[in-house]
Amino acid sequence: MNTKQVEKGLVDTLWGVFSSVRLSVIVLTLLAVTSIIGTVIPQNASPAIYVDRFGEAAYRVLSFLDIFDMYHSWWFQLLLVLLGINLVVCSMDRLPAVLKIIGKTQRLNPENYRRAAKGDPLAMAKAPGAVAEDLSARLTSSMGRFTRVDEGEARYLFAEKGRWTRLGVYVVHAGVLLLLVGGLLGSLFGYEGAMNITEGETSGVVRLNGSNAALPLPFELRCDTFSVSFYDTGAPKEYRSDLVVVEGGRDVLSRKVVVNDPLRYKGISFYQASYGMVPPESASFSFTSKASGMSYPAEGTFGEPIDIPEGLGTFTPLHFMNNYRFRNHSIGATVLGLLKKEGGETVRLALPVKSPNFDRMRQGEVVISVANFENRYYTGLQVTKDPGVWLVYAGFLFLIAGCYITFFMSHRGFMVEVLPGPSGSAVTLYGNANKNRLGMEMVIRRLTEKLDRETRTPERQVEK
Repeated sequence: MNTKQVEKGLVDTLWGVFSSVRLSVIVLTLLAVTSIIGTVIPQNASPAIYVDRFGEAAYRVLSFLDIFDMYHSWWFQLLLVLLGINLVVCSMDRLPAVLKIIGKTQRLNPENYRRAAKGDPLAMAKAPGAVAEDLSARLTSSMGRFTRVDEGEARYLFAEKGRWTRLGVYVVHAGVLLLLVGGLLGSLFGYEGAMNITEGETSGVVRLNGSNAALPLPFELRCDTFSVSFYDTGAPKEYRSDLVVVEGGRDVLSRKVVVNDPLRYKGISFYQASYGMVPPESASFSFTSKASGMSYPAEGTFGEPIDIPEGLGTFTPLHFMNNYRFRNHSIGATVLGLLKKEGGETVRLALPVKSPNFDRMRQGEVVISVANFENRYYTGLQVTKDPGVWLVYAGFLFLIAGCYITFFMSHRGFMVEVLPGPSGSAVTLYGNANKNRLGMEMVIRRLTEKLDRETRTPERQVEK
């Protein structure tokens, strides 16, 4: 056996493997199983969550297999490539036979239609030749362009419609391939991340989900203003950001962004996802003495103690929390600090911004509340880039069109038989299709009934 024979044998073997339906079933099953795993196991969460849920040993094994970022793993992408190659080879292997059928000249043989769907015979007064001429013009819109064959006194009209519908399955294949290519492009060159931009500031860096790596953008984004409105319950009603794209030192695009209405620029989408208050550097506080009833305002810088009048001690604001939970209940924006009494006792305090009387529950000698502070927000943006998204959209359109062609359309052949009859001619309609024989029988029955109504003479109407 020479080298050429070996190469040919190897190519034939590989062609047979990749053109087999068995490979399609195996790959689709693996993709279905892995997709279920990817749904059950949260993707791109923090390692601490996985270690707590699965244990350290299982975490290492699953992390090695890229289970926690499965849709970007090399083996998942390999499955997509295998499915794509399988579809292409299957299509190439079977397409020539389909094209041969599409380009084949119709066989004008009445015997080919004897076992096809058949309508009830109709009697017409004219001779077969005249009836054939009339029906050729009358039925063209329903059956297609006719070819006439004369055999003695008999006349046969043959027509076809929808040869191209045999390509419907390949339109489906094209849709799946577009989905696969779009998914691979998104997996290889796309990303998801987040940006937090304070009002009046600019940022050009995205923190990627999962790795938290910093990805610089080819432009910058500035948040001019941020606004939020609330329900009576305190829950956020709507929040929006006024964003400006800055490129080359100049403003190139401005847009108001709200939830589900993103800013898109150069293939990157910015969605309004969250918001928060920027921790202030200082705040105004109010100190109310329980003994005298006097209230004393004071400015304080975070981290520095404030002397409270009447010898009531010192208060040191430490932290500003956007959403603090007190005894498992959210109390919103809160200042955390330490109250040091004259005797040396230290008390930890939580002072909600929206509840100035909250500290009264402590029953202390002084009631402390947050009077005012510089209220600045940051906008939280979800950033996504998917260069294959338009291929995915196109793939869905191809799938819808291909499925419609495959399941609701067919290659149909028709024959109109016109034979000499006792009082003129006997007409019978025949039809066959490459699928859905029952549907073709209904079509032939409807066409026969319609033809009977249109060609019925007054004498026949009286008889009926």
